[in-house]
Amino acid sequence: MSLTSNINKGMYILFKGEPHVVLERQMTSQGRVSAFKKTKLKSLVTGRVLDQTFKSTDKVEEIDVETKSMQYIYVDGNEAYFMDPATFEQIPVTLDLIAGGTSYLHPDAKYVMMFYDGSPLAVNLPPSITLEITKTTGAVKGNTATGATKNATVETGYQLQVPLFISEGDKVSINTSTGEYTEKAN
Repeated sequence: MSLTSNINKGMYILFKGEPHVVLERQMTSQGRVSAFKKTKLKSLVTGRVLDQTFKSTDKVEEIDVETKSMQYIYVDGNEAYFMDPATFEQIPVTLDLIAGGTSYLHPDAKYVMMFYDGSPLAVNLPPSITLEITKTTGAVKGNTATGATKNATVETGYQLQVPLFISEGDKVSINTSTGEYTEKAN
């Protein structure tokens, strides 16, 4: 246990029985009243962000969260399987822990997985992923005034809007935080 005055941004703590990461912290002092620390915590289990104020005399438990680079292998039911490239160990992860579910899972991409007490907590997606267009509609003649787009489906089944010049078989980069097309990949 350490005092809350030692809390820093990026620190992993156990709060109300759940692992959290400290997103923001601000030390505040008001005259004779003891100092307190305002924090913004993100639950590594639910992903919920909450504001929490700690007194300077409160104690929190700092925890060790292990991160590993993993490779996606396949999905079976409600679980995605990842492999540790160093040990070849396969680890099942429920799709609830993956932002976007199966939309951004591809064997060529690398994913960072966080573990606490040997159990997977979350899967961090790469900032962007390159996927192949498997289905798209044709362009409508005369619909090219400014930034016209059309529907497209990529190999994972995810649907998005792409520019009119994109066709089936093209590879595109997709921003995994917004789900939007970013560029045509080579």
